[in-house]
Amino acid sequence: MKELIRTTKKWGNSVGILLGKDFKPNTKVRVLISEEKKVTKAGDVFGILKMKTSTEKLMKEIDKELWG
Repeated sequence: MKELIRTTKKWGNSVGILLGKDFKPNTKVRVLISEEKKVTKAGDVFGILKMKTSTEKLMKEIDKELWG
């Protein structure tokens, strides 16, 4: 039993996957398909948040709350 991770590719009007040299032609295979969920990372959302208050003003407010 082999587990492969492949990316789908456009194939005419369909979508397909390539198995590569792992399998010979005319080999019967059983395929279980599971879509991988994308994990959102901090770098993916960096710069998306738009704020009306400047960063400098926010930092001053945080310092005031922390240090009194």
